[in-house]
Amino acid sequence: MFTISSMASYAQKTDLVTVNTVKPKLGQKMAFEAAYKAHVAKFHKSTENVNVYEIMSGPNAGSYLLSMGGRSYADFDKERPDALAHSQELDKSFFPYLEETNNATYRFYDTLSFNPDPKAEKFLVTVRYMKQGVNMADYRKENSRNVKVSKLLKGAFWDNLSNAYYEKIWAGTSPVQITVRALKDGFKSLEGGYYGPAPTGVPSFRDEYAKMYGHGDWDTRVKLLDSATERTEVYIMRLRKDLSTGQ
Repeated sequence: MFTISSMASYAQKTDLVTVNTVKPKLGQKMAFEAAYKAHVAKFHKSTENVNVYEIMSGPNAGSYLLSMGGRSYADFDKERPDALAHSQELDKSFFPYLEETNNATYRFYDTLSFNPDPKAEKFLVTVRYMKQGVNMADYRKENSRNVKVSKLLKGAFWDNLSNAYYEKIWAGTSPVQITVRALKDGFKSLEGGYYGPAPTGVPSFRDEYAKMYGHGDWDTRVKLLDSATERTEVYIMRLRKDLSTGQ
């Protein structure tokens, strides 16, 4: 996953995304949002670019994802000059409204993503908890092939498809992979048949895959994807522009 080399100079990659997941207490949703806005106005510059998403389905419905992208490992070395006042403010006016919090960092893989940055405010998120010992290099290779094959496919569905690929770092022995599908037309585009029937005579994904890599590799792919995942979670979320900064 990492290549170590001796170089006279180097640039820190900025492909890390820190996500704080917070869930307000029952009956404290609006109070939390007000406290969050006040905290951001007091301690965070508008250029910090924190995007806030609200989960709308599943067991975590009502939780918020506070996402800060474009980070590097060097950013974890930085300390706020007002760290004490910032922490005191969180303890006093932020955490009392929350039922639970969780922090995680993910790496974004541009080469494993397909049209990952459209203008969208609604999203479908798939979280895959991988089996212990799964070969993530093989899994990434298949996702790379996904992108290459998808670029060859024609039709309204493929023209509007947008998937961003992430992996959780510091996940220990159980890797976590996340795909975020942006829905430019909103949640209604999840309806079956929304994009109409596939064009007549156009090869399917399987056809194009077998043409590029062979039928044997297709069978290997199916076995890998079927066996790699321990469990999967799927939920929808929306961007909260009113809570986000740096838009």
